[in-house]
Amino acid sequence: MSIDAKQRPPGDPIDPSIDDTADDLVVAPRAHGEPADITVAEVARRIYRLFHNKRFGILLILAMMVLTLFGVLFPQAPSGVRTDPQLMTSWLDSVRPTYRGLTAPLAFLGIFTMFSSPAFVTVVSLLVLSIIACTTHRIPLLWQQSMHPRLHVRDSFFDRARLSETVTLDTDEAGAMAQVEGALRKKRFRVLPDPTQAGRLYAYRNRFAPIGTIIAHTAFVVILAGVLITGQFGFRDDNFTVTVGTTRAVGFDTGLAVEARSFSDSYHPDGQPADYVSELVLYHDGTEVAHRDVRVNTPIRWGGYSVNQASFGVSAVVTVTDAANAVVSEGGIPLQFTTPDREYSYGRVELDDRDLVFYVLTPASGRTPGDIAPGEAQLEVYRASDNTPLGTQILTPGATAEFAGLSFTFEREAQFTGLMISRDPGAIWVWIGAGLLMIGTCWTMYLRHRRLWLRFSPAEDGRTTVTFASPDRRDHVYEESIRTLARHLATPADTTRR
Repeated sequence: MSIDAKQRPPGDPIDPSIDDTADDLVVAPRAHGEPADITVAEVARRIYRLFHNKRFGILLILAMMVLTLFGVLFPQAPSGVRTDPQLMTSWLDSVRPTYRGLTAPLAFLGIFTMFSSPAFVTVVSLLVLSIIACTTHRIPLLWQQSMHPRLHVRDSFFDRARLSETVTLDTDEAGAMAQVEGALRKKRFRVLPDPTQAGRLYAYRNRFAPIGTIIAHTAFVVILAGVLITGQFGFRDDNFTVTVGTTRAVGFDTGLAVEARSFSDSYHPDGQPADYVSELVLYHDGTEVAHRDVRVNTPIRWGGYSVNQASFGVSAVVTVTDAANAVVSEGGIPLQFTTPDREYSYGRVELDDRDLVFYVLTPASGRTPGDIAPGEAQLEVYRASDNTPLGTQILTPGATAEFAGLSFTFEREAQFTGLMISRDPGAIWVWIGAGLLMIGTCWTMYLRHRRLWLRFSPAEDGRTTVTFASPDRRDHVYEESIRTLARHLATPADTTRR
């Protein structure tokens, strides 16, 4: 087998009706050794072609899926912790027993802050640009198909089209055209004649259906933009605890503080929690802005922030004073952690300005280890810089212990309420995007653009052969409806199908 490649003679024009890529094939000659002159416009066009390339878009989608998987499989540092190096260090210390020597490399790669990491932001941003480029690249074609359809096609099209149906009608060409046009209009098709050739018709239905694709693509852009906005400007603390009867500042430049005035809980006969509710007051810059009973599905909402009930437990109220009797630390210490043997519950407080950290331990719920009696608490004090133990003492309510020049007084036990505080500025855009996606998907699926080209040719005995052809994607229901229409119009014995 051989291939005969002939060079086009000089000056031989390219017929755009035969080859619609003519503009891409005409290249100005360049002298040997002359460097290519790449203009800024050409660079922009190449970048644009890259972004609307389907393979590049698929690569970005796969990259986002991989990064999202990492964000789901690995624990994520709370948003408030990420902006504070000291808190981030403490948080990494809490996960270090699980990941050991991989903790620092994983943190460096942003695995523990995946959804706000530079890698995730870059990939999502590129994906947004890719979707925008794909959409703008397709808009002219979709607009052309909808508003200025091609009325004339070549004869070879009727042989190669995905749907092709040929029938013979017992009438002349004019009668056949009128009969077919009337049947198509009953099926809500709009019918136009081919202005360049007699005996041809073009019929279409739902010409604005391609707009659904644009809406769906826009929806993805809006959703991803919402994800980026939340990742960069959102706030979330899933483990904010407040001891009942105290007020605690949220911090992280929010200006918020939460007061827990009361807490109540109820249980089913099998011991499972039935309901638990906290009476909370929300302050902003010292001014009360909200006050209500908060349950799991009944949060406080203010200023874009949401305060949800998440958990509850026991706190140890401890007051720490110095030699001058000045208060160094006070309030409830939530005993929200459990020792590996599950015998004790404990809480932890850091006194950064004094390089101290102290723990308060009590028997876990339902446990009686024996060394700490019910109502008592064990105090353990350490040097924070090198974890050197400075002393341990069991305290009864009202008792005081002296360590490192400080007095530690165990006041009493109290309940704490565990809250989830969040601010999600991108949520509204995600919801808008989800709505657009639903509209675009339904528009595209249920209002499909239907196109038919018809050719009328004289047959024997004054009859007319009619060929229906459509290049649209396979749709059994649509194809069968066209074939049924053809059978109803034709003489059954003369009907052929391909």
